[in-house]
Amino acid sequence: MLPVINLTANRNFRIRNFEEDKIATLSANKGLHYIGERKASYLFRGNYYLINPQGDFIESFEIAIVIEQNYPNTFPVVFLLDDKIEKNADNHINPDCSICFDHTYVTNALAARGLRLFDFVNYYPNKYFSWILVKQYGQTHNLQEWAHDHKGKIQLYESLLETTEKDTLRLFLETYCRTKALNRNDKCYCGNGKKLKKCHFEAARFLKSTPLKNIQNDVNLFCDLCGS
Repeated sequence: MLPVINLTANRNFRIRNFEEDKIATLSANKGLHYIGERKASYLFRGNYYLINPQGDFIESFEIAIVIEQNYPNTFPVVFLLDDKIEKNADNHINPDCSICFDHTYVTNALAARGLRLFDFVNYYPNKYFSWILVKQYGQTHNLQEWAHDHKGKIQLYESLLETTEKDTLRLFLETYCRTKALNRNDKCYCGNGKKLKKCHFEAARFLKSTPLKNIQNDVNLFCDLCGS
């Protein structure tokens, strides 16, 4: 399964622009308030209320949400403003107090295809804060998360191509980086002889949202792992 979340599959009403997105988001999240434009960004601030499926209140977290003005082709940045969670890498909180919700390549893909704030707020904070509370109570055996740094990249590629074979992953990335355009009828980059459209076409298309220089650096990572 590709590590991309379909946040726009369930559209109960139309959201055609930022103003409508803002109204829908604030209506569904009573603790949040729109502050206005700050340094070419849109700023929201307030409390995110974590609610269970039955509608019962669980906990609140004070946050700020920053959206760059190339909306909707941007992934919102959320800062944790209170001290209810220890701010460290194990909790996926950066030194500037921004929360790391997903792997960068996943957020690149979501931003590239357009992301409504309404969909983001109703998925990612709920998932993250629920995960944090479960972790705080020590129930970590079933929790899933991206590893940090290089381990996280390896984990993503293994998920993306559904293999742990490092030589296959390296070959795929090397061929991808040499190919100027995606052609569905080309041989798949993984080297199994199938056409790309019958194999890893969606994986290759997913990577197009991330700058090529980043993928080229990842090739070196797998070269080191394969000893070449």
